[in-house]
Amino acid sequence: MKIGVIAGSGNLPVILTQQIKSTGKQVLVISITKDANESLKTLSSEFYELGVGQIKKIINTLLESEVGEISIIGKISKDVLFNPLHLDTKAIMILCKLKDRSDASIFSAVAEEIESSGIKLIDQRTYLGSLLPEKGILTKYKPSKSQLRDVEYGMSLARNVSELGIGQTVVVKEKIILAVEAIESTDETIRRGGKYCNGGAVIAKASKSDQDFRFDVPTVGPDTIDVLIESRASVLAIEYGRAFLINPELTIRKADEAKIALIVV
Repeated sequence: MKIGVIAGSGNLPVILTQQIKSTGKQVLVISITKDANESLKTLSSEFYELGVGQIKKIINTLLESEVGEISIIGKISKDVLFNPLHLDTKAIMILCKLKDRSDASIFSAVAEEIESSGIKLIDQRTYLGSLLPEKGILTKYKPSKSQLRDVEYGMSLARNVSELGIGQTVVVKEKIILAVEAIESTDETIRRGGKYCNGGAVIAKASKSDQDFRFDVPTVGPDTIDVLIESRASVLAIEYGRAFLINPELTIRKADEAKIALIVV
């Protein structure tokens, strides 16, 4: 069976393509961002570059290549929603039917459109189980009791914020909310929160109770640690079985060197 990868930016599309190839299956990649990783062209058996708003062409390309299953993965900017010229008629029809334009609503509508054509949309974790870290403190550097209380408080807030479809990341210190993620990225939320305290912030990243992991698995990695260092944060907490940790050895080593605790709860 041929597997399709709808690739946003970042490292995840590359890692997924490599993992699928390791099972002996062919991979068709459709890049929908301008900054897709160049290695996807050589890793895939077929490679196409299309706009994120070209829903009809994306589906037709998959059908013509007899793709049975696909995974949508990587960072995808919502900026296209503010430029109708980048949307085809099918994308516009999908948006017009939505009660709101939250990520969950958009992704659910896109999934319905794709699967109605006979293509199965799979959970991102299907081939990437190795990126799900074990529960506990992953670093040698341990958080203080006060920071652990902030982890509990921050995770509770992050889950509530995620349930509302606002974002996944919350920055806190001493149970004071410093930043809540909205349309900006996790990195920008961390930077914004770091400006309001003299170091030592705790970052919690969580997902909805009914998170659609076909579209979005919260992800952290070495680049996240770089932003934490820049913001002088002290702790990063993610959820067990519900978040990817990219390049774990490097991520954990960088965190330890910077005296940042990485926790899976």
